Amino acid sequence: MTTNKTEARLDALLARLLDHTSDRLTLTATLDLTPDGSGQPPVLKMLTRAARDAAAGLDHSDLALVDAEVADLEAAAVDASERGMLGLAWVSRPGEDDDAASTLLELATPIRSSLHVGQGPRVFELARASFFERPVTLVMTDLHTMDVVRVRYGAEIGSAEVDWPQHYLRKVGQRTGRDAFGGGVGHSYVKQHRYVEEQRNLFANEAAEHLVRFVQEGDLLVVEGVEEARSQLLARLPDALAAGAVQLPASPHGEDERARAERLHVLARDAQLAHAAERVERWATGSEANAIAGLTAIQTACEQGRVASVLVHEGAANHLGSADDARLHASVVDADAVEAVLQAALRQGAIAAFTGDDRILSEGGIVAVGRY
Repeated sequence: MTTNKTEARLDALLARLLDHTSDRLTLTATLDLTPDGSGQPPVLKMLTRAARDAAAGLDHSDLALVDAEVADLEAAAVDASERGMLGLAWVSRPGEDDDAASTLLELATPIRSSLHVGQGPRVFELARASFFERPVTLVMTDLHTMDVVRVRYGAEIGSAEVDWPQHYLRKVGQRTGRDAFGGGVGHSYVKQHRYVEEQRNLFANEAAEHLVRFVQEGDLLVVEGVEEARSQLLARLPDALAAGAVQLPASPHGEDERARAERLHVLARDAQLAHAAERVERWATGSEANAIAGLTAIQTACEQGRVASVLVHEGAANHLGSADDARLHASVVDADAVEAVLQAALRQGAIAAFTGDDRILSEGGIVAVGRY
C-alpha cells in the first residue's frame, strides 16, 4: 500500500479555515499554475493588479502589507511552477510573522485562480476544487491480475493488487498423448477448460473482495480492461457499487502517471457535473421536499443546523479564471453574501455541489436542501 498526504492536507486546510474563523485582514489566493506557450503561468501577470483591486479601500499601511504579501506569493508561485506544480493555495494574514498566520499548499492539478483581501479567509475556490476533484478508484484488470490505484488532486493516494499465476488461467487447448491416438478425445480438454474456469472464478472472487475493501464511499469507480475481465469482476461487486462504475477499455499503452491523473481528473469532473445537474433538476422541478431558497432563509437554516447540502453556481464568486482564460470574472450576484452562506453551510456539515446552471444564479447564486 502506498499513500500520499496531498488530499488530507487540502481537506484539512478547508476544515481549519472553517473551524478557526478570524476577522483579521487576510489574503486568500488560489492560482492555476498551468503554463502558457511562454512556459509561464498567465496568472502571474495579473497578481499585482488583482491584489490592488482586491485591497481597494485599505489604508496606506495595510496596502503596503498586502503588496509585500503578494510579492511572497508570486515568488512561491514561480518556485512551485518551476517544479511542475499546477495549482497553489495560499492563506495568510499580512503583517503577522508566526507560522500559524500563513499556509501554502501546492497541488499537482490546476485550481481556478482567485485573490481576495478582506476580513477572514475565503473558502469558495477550495470547496469548489474539493467537489470537482472527486477521488477516483481506478481498476486495471485482465483475467488473472487486478491493479488498483486511488487518485485525487493529481496524486496517487493508495494502491493494491491481486495477481494469480497466469498458467492456471490459460486455456492451452492441447490434447494428451491418449487423445492423440483417439482415446477419450476432448476429455482432457474439457477437464482443463473446467479447471481454468474455476481458477478464473476464484480470482474474480478474490479480486472483488479486495476491491470492496479498498474503495471508499464517494469514490468514482473506473474499471478498465477487456470486456470479459470487467464483466467477471463487476458481477461479483455489490449492486450499488457496480451500477455506478465507469467501464473503459484497457488504458493506453505506455501511459505515464501524470497523463493518467489528467485523464482521471476529466472523468471525475464530468461525473461531478452530471451529479450536480441531477441535483439542480430535482431542486428546480420541486422534487426536493426540503428545498430552501433565498440567502436569508438559508442562513437561518444554517443557524438551526438544518442544511444538508447546498448547490452553488460557479460564477457566484469573483475569480481570475484559468490558464486558458486568465482575466477578472466578476460575479453578477452578491459574492460576499454567497461566501458567508457557503461558509455557514459547510461549518454545520453540509455538502456543497457546484454547477453552471443559471437557474441557481437567478436564485442568488446558492440554494439549499434541508435535513428536515
